[in-house]
Amino acid sequence: MKFIRLGFIAAMAMALCGQQALAADAPPKIDPKVKAQAMTDVPPLVQAAGMKCEVTDANLLGVGDEKVNGKSIKSSFYEIACGQGGLGYIFKSAPGAEPVFFDCLSLQMAAEKAGADAKKSGAGNTCSTLPANKDPKSGLLPWLTQGGVNCGSVTKGAWLGASPAEKIAVFEAACSSGGGYLIVAPQAGSTKALDVEPCFKADLLGVKCQLTSPDDTSKQIVSMAAPANQPGCTPSKGRWVVTDQANGSEFYEIGCSDGKNAFMMRADNKGGFKEAIPCVRATRIAGGCTFMDVNTGSTADNATYTKLAKQIGYDACTNVQKYQSYGTETGGAREIVELSCGPAEGSFALVPTGGGQTGEYFNCVRAAGRGLNCHLTPMEATYAKITQQIAARGKTTCKVTNGKDVGKDDKGVDYVDVACSPGDPQPEMVLQYSKLPQETLAQATTCAQAPIQGACTLAGAGASASAKK
Repeated sequence: MKFIRLGFIAAMAMALCGQQALAADAPPKIDPKVKAQAMTDVPPLVQAAGMKCEVTDANLLGVGDEKVNGKSIKSSFYEIACGQGGLGYIFKSAPGAEPVFFDCLSLQMAAEKAGADAKKSGAGNTCSTLPANKDPKSGLLPWLTQGGVNCGSVTKGAWLGASPAEKIAVFEAACSSGGGYLIVAPQAGSTKALDVEPCFKADLLGVKCQLTSPDDTSKQIVSMAAPANQPGCTPSKGRWVVTDQANGSEFYEIGCSDGKNAFMMRADNKGGFKEAIPCVRATRIAGGCTFMDVNTGSTADNATYTKLAKQIGYDACTNVQKYQSYGTETGGAREIVELSCGPAEGSFALVPTGGGQTGEYFNCVRAAGRGLNCHLTPMEATYAKITQQIAARGKTTCKVTNGKDVGKDDKGVDYVDVACSPGDPQPEMVLQYSKLPQETLAQATTCAQAPIQGACTLAGAGASASAKK
């Protein structure tokens, strides 16, 4: 989404105020009759423009002459207050022309940016005739309330940008209750709904909070972790990780004051604590924890896992050197475990925990397609093994530099997309791994012959990865 920034609004505000011909050093006197007529004229104009604003007050600021399609017309400028609809606006209306709205907060910011030149340029003219618009940032509070935020009062507010194509504007509000929020507000004619997001989710909108520091957002998350009561952990920092779209759960990582430990927290969409998840069992949650190292692995039961690897047919793993267990699979009883069997050999395995279960194992590229990330086996080792698998087929060569799992078909065949090193016969290939025997490369095809959709997207990424080595 592309946003227009403050410089554009400043220029437009100056042009607008220049057309109004208003005095910059004192607000104009209000004529009660003119104001009363404005309250009659403005509401239907605003409604016809498609602006989500319940007009509670209005005043005519002035009129101007301009040309539209070669015809001279009169344009009228109004200041309007929107009650529970959020910010107030200066509204330009002209017959046969698109209506234009300038919110009071961006106009105030434009005037402040103009600084000493404000009086000369006319940019000092902001929303100044209606009492409801005296403090523009307070106009953000109704939007926050609509978004489910208990803000208290808005201590700071800012206009961050607008998207004319999407007909939305983005604002930031800092609340007296703590934390900062981004507000995506629909503008005139927009079909978008109001969206309010905390600053720790700013990346979702592609806009950075300016009034709320990373430390402030971290403290906001830490406050939600109080009910976790994790032994030996005093929460000291936090980050938002991901939203589970299926049930609305929010996941956060909480770092401990010792600087070494952390845990993942699941909360509802209002920030209510649900559960604490150890980092070693959270690797499937958007890449897992980053505040602590869970990559060291265990060695106490190496012999047991070596035996289990043999039982599930993982013959290449003759001696487990370390392992990391991640609990049981969702909807099943098999244990999820990463096995490191040597510097160049390692995979994820689904190990039976009871009778009647069948084990399974798959390399680190295929594991990523299942939401699992290898920590004990370097991805380069997996790429090297896949390179050998392709060469063993004797039809072509491909030094693998990147890879991703594409998915399975209804017969259980797993498809993997790989990028090849520059100079190889093919820049990219699609691999098919058979269900049985496991981890067997059944076929390697060119992109032109790819038997599954969604493959062959890595050639550029593979070249980049290779260049970084």
